[in-house]
Amino acid sequence: MAHAAGLSVEQLIARGNEAAPATTAAALRELTARRIQREPMAYILGEREFWGLPFKVSPAVLVPRPDSETVIEAALSLLADRDRSWRILDLGLGSGCLLLTLLREFPAARGVGLEVSEAALAVARTNAAALGVGARAELLLGDWRQPGWREQIGGSFDLLVSNPPYIEAGAIAGLMPEVSRFEPKLALDGGADGLAAYRAIAAEAPRLVAPGGRLLLEVGEGQTPEIYRIFQSTGFTAEAPWKDLGGIDRVVSLKY
Repeated sequence: MAHAAGLSVEQLIARGNEAAPATTAAALRELTARRIQREPMAYILGEREFWGLPFKVSPAVLVPRPDSETVIEAALSLLADRDRSWRILDLGLGSGCLLLTLLREFPAARGVGLEVSEAALAVARTNAAALGVGARAELLLGDWRQPGWREQIGGSFDLLVSNPPYIEAGAIAGLMPEVSRFEPKLALDGGADGLAAYRAIAAEAPRLVAPGGRLLLEVGEGQTPEIYRIFQSTGFTAEAPWKDLGGIDRVVSLKY
């Protein structure tokens, strides 16, 4: 209702006894019709909060989720010096919620983000500018499924973060409608076993992460042991996973 009226929630409460203008009522009906079709609220409103920051979103990007804030929590704990000029890489940039939040938290850091979708990259660039970190973020169009993708990124990075697609291809249709019908399949489909992206990252991670650097990967429930196995022979040392607020292992941590 606040969105339809063009008011803040506080303004809406203060004016709650007033009749809604016809234009507001019509807008509310249109928005409600979209939600009844199970379109995510973030797409309807065009924005979603992440780590206390406003992020523009569109159907080109995954809706930022509280689970992904576990990546930020882990990074802030492991990279204790907030003023150091860390180099951060985000693979599968999406809205930019991981990389851009980290650049806000580490004011001297610089970051590179790789994204396969031009539409998603446009959203991330808008967010980078709005959050005031555009000058420290190099956002690139690229696909880790294609040969030679690493060369356009360079190296080496103190921190590599990613929320890659990790849903088994055959399971996507059975997800809640907000996800299966509206969110981008490219950002969900992790291949037959859900682990294809992790194998691609593992193959190049030793050439992307500096000695002593870390890799933080968001993972699906129950995937942690297999992902650690994927990285066994890459020179990375497995650290304890980070749990989300539901107590589920949500972020795999590896040190190079």
